[in-house]
Amino acid sequence: MKLHFIINEHSGNGKGKDIWKKLKDELKSPYSFHITNYKGHGRELAKRIAYQAERSKEATLIIAIGGDGTIHEVVGGVTGFQEIYFGAVRAGSGNDFSRSFHTFESAQEIDQAIQGNGLECISYDSGNVEWEKANIQFVNNSGIGFDAFVAASVNSSSAKRVLNKLGLGKLSYAFYVLSSLFTFKLFDVTVDQEGKQKRYQNVWFVTVSNQPYFGGGMKISPSSNANDGLLEVSIVYNLSRLKLLLMFVTVFFGAHTKLKAFEQVQGEKFALYINHEVPCHTDGEILGVTKKNSKLSYTVQKKCWKMLTKNSAAM
Repeated sequence: MKLHFIINEHSGNGKGKDIWKKLKDELKSPYSFHITNYKGHGRELAKRIAYQAERSKEATLIIAIGGDGTIHEVVGGVTGFQEIYFGAVRAGSGNDFSRSFHTFESAQEIDQAIQGNGLECISYDSGNVEWEKANIQFVNNSGIGFDAFVAASVNSSSAKRVLNKLGLGKLSYAFYVLSSLFTFKLFDVTVDQEGKQKRYQNVWFVTVSNQPYFGGGMKISPSSNANDGLLEVSIVYNLSRLKLLLMFVTVFFGAHTKLKAFEQVQGEKFALYINHEVPCHTDGEILGVTKKNSKLSYTVQKKCWKMLTKNSAAM
């Protein structure tokens, strides 16, 4: 099996670069490596490697070193390729992907994976959102509203860089939840599940989940499973600002699902209709802002990418 690394050296305020430096000194398996230089570069690199692997019929492991944004890009590049196996080394601040999926912890573990020891291949789902003639894949979750508003603030903040330097990067989301609480404007949305519609007013956010976590460990959708062929749509609405703050305390434990202001529906296909200007994200990466008469269509892509994960049996 061939081994490629795609590294975001800037993830986690330089954590990606430090982790890669340590790994490459300890690896015994032959490898190729690629450094990302701009947004979307991880996807481009992954696709290029994947096409080469398909043409040569050579099994290839691509390991992303970075945060959720880097992983989002690389998984998007390997989706649908038969000869490609995905792996990850967490090096971001929130690292929500690593809470639900296996990530490599050492060079020795990667060497063992190349030798086919102690791991197996599992196929996972992805979500897909269609908006303004664009189709965007996501691994963790996608959403509109307060979570996207906070994500936009986090991604552009100097506080995140400071917290990363102190080893407290996962607190950056919580910090901006507090600072955004009194400035975010509520909105209305209609959720359509294959023709069955329900309108929600005074909405804080709508999150479509492929796995349970977002925002650096908040368990927004405890029942989500990335290989069950389903997505979960979580809606938080008609909640005061103080109660929303209290909800964000309970969400780390998944206890928020008992609140009347929280509702969730599950399925393979959904559409969101919105008439407000509200930010939208996929895996914490901001897509833009909705306009009047906006429609976002969500579907699940079943078992469309393959990952090496822990198991007592060999791959």
